[in-house]
Amino acid sequence: MKHKATDTDPEISSALLAWYGRSRRDLPWRGTNDPYRVWVSEIILQQTRVVQGTAYYHRFLERFPTVEALAAASVDEVMKVWEGLGYYSRARNMHAAARTVVHDLGGHFPEDAAGLRRLKGIGPYTAAAIASIAYGEAVPVLDGNVFRVIARLFAIRLPRGSAGDREVTRLTRQLIPADAPGDFNQALMELGALVCTPGDPLCDDCPVRGYCLAYKEGWTRQLPIASAPPKVEKRYFHYLVVTCDKEILVTRRDRRDIWQLLWEFPALEMQKEISPEKVLRLFEKEIPGITGEEAPVISPVIRHQLTHRTILARFYHVHLREWPEALKKEWAKIPLDKMDGLAFSRLITAYMESHPQRFGS
Repeated sequence: MKHKATDTDPEISSALLAWYGRSRRDLPWRGTNDPYRVWVSEIILQQTRVVQGTAYYHRFLERFPTVEALAAASVDEVMKVWEGLGYYSRARNMHAAARTVVHDLGGHFPEDAAGLRRLKGIGPYTAAAIASIAYGEAVPVLDGNVFRVIARLFAIRLPRGSAGDREVTRLTRQLIPADAPGDFNQALMELGALVCTPGDPLCDDCPVRGYCLAYKEGWTRQLPIASAPPKVEKRYFHYLVVTCDKEILVTRRDRRDIWQLLWEFPALEMQKEISPEKVLRLFEKEIPGITGEEAPVISPVIRHQLTHRTILARFYHVHLREWPEALKKEWAKIPLDKMDGLAFSRLITAYMESHPQRFGS
């Protein structure tokens, strides 16, 4: 059943905006309509909690204060600043989009959601957020917080997905005021983050409780309808950490998988768990003699959780007296004291931080 526009829609919008005016958090990206800063904040916060995202927001803008500075940087510089934040395609796409804005659009962002969506890495949500906050376009945003608020407010019994998203977007568009679309969109997201939370919403603190059908019907805990949980796959990584004469072997991951363009150690990925002895025999085909000089140091299995993947990793430390005459062309020898300049996955940086003595520190 579709919910028609009613006379209460402006009342809902007014109550929500009034609450936002007095209750919103003082966050560093609030109060600006600079599209570059809005864009940076929205991309960082897509998959990141506000506390962690705030630190990265300051760090990113300190290094790249303008879209021109971001476009002029190398992808390695961008990935290093992003290191540890995860979902690295966000950083690669931002770098590509910045170059489009600077080189093709004269340094100016498109001023509507349709134009913004043509930039790499900007989807419907981010385009709507930038367009409404920076340019005042009355276009609704849709993220998890907004979906939850609207699903409860109108008792929508559809999960996230094409049908549920269309209905929630339609209802949000009915509510959005033409004179304050940016504040309204931020108010919806803020209500979902602070009051209309998953599990046990704080209904007593809700400014639109009197209009909420889920509250009236006792459905606040059941809505929104949960989607089927994604399958989590296991992947088995084995890293060969080779050092010689204060140098270490590294390689860059290709463009077709997780951690694209990040640096790592020479690695093998297996479909199932196998013994370290078998792994070393496979590594020895790449660097003959690695098991004959000094006994390799083998780490325990390290578990690293991503959203849809569980990574089970081991590190195999080998120290050579001299480098072989030939190494694979994609491997690079770098000084141990230069590793801080390369961006690694959080799995590898956490391991290096917990075992500094194995990396010359």
